[in-house]
Amino acid sequence: MRFDDYHQDVDNDTWVEVLSRYDDRGLRGVIAVCPKFEGNRLSADVVEFLHELRRNGWEIAQHGYEHEDVGKGRGGLLYDERSEFGGLDYDEQKRRIGAGRDILESHDIEPTTFIPPWHEYDRTTVRALAANDFNCINEGRWPIPRTVEGITLVPTHVPAITPSMLGAGVVTLVSHPQLDDHPMKNAKAVAGYEDRLRTPSEIVDWWCNRSTLSRFVDSAEMIF
Repeated sequence: MRFDDYHQDVDNDTWVEVLSRYDDRGLRGVIAVCPKFEGNRLSADVVEFLHELRRNGWEIAQHGYEHEDVGKGRGGLLYDERSEFGGLDYDEQKRRIGAGRDILESHDIEPTTFIPPWHEYDRTTVRALAANDFNCINEGRWPIPRTVEGITLVPTHVPAITPSMLGAGVVTLVSHPQLDDHPMKNAKAVAGYEDRLRTPSEIVDWWCNRSTLSRFVDSAEMIF
């Protein structure tokens, strides 16, 4: 389970209320944190709750840098035309990712998972992430992970088709607590399957160190 767009100007009371309800049920997920949303840098007064959740087994991920549309997405039926990273050169992507990481580290958050705004990135993003000490990107339209240039891609899914429909694979349930009319819908979606919940970093550990399927998939160098 993934909760997107936690940032400096978020309705923090709503986030605390919603995520506390998940946490009280023993559910956990990954929180996508924007380090400098629309120019407003994350400050200490909004991160205390993140540390509490992390102690309870949640993961904190970096969600872009400023969440601004300065790149070029892939567009079409499956992708978005907006992007903060896609289409930018390597140095600029590396700078943005590193600047965002510096902000999070100033709050004692050292993310290993990256979540690109609008689900959009390119191969250059993967290389820039590796240079900034990430090992996971939680994005992609396929049913299983794979590792590209040292970064394990933990999938979301093709819109309207989830691995649960196929009986196999990994799916990320994405929500926005401050925008959703029914913020607890994903708690209902995983009812009865709570023991299968994993954070992206836990999936990376399984894929890289324990999965026999991973060696075949990664050696095939599949297109992502």
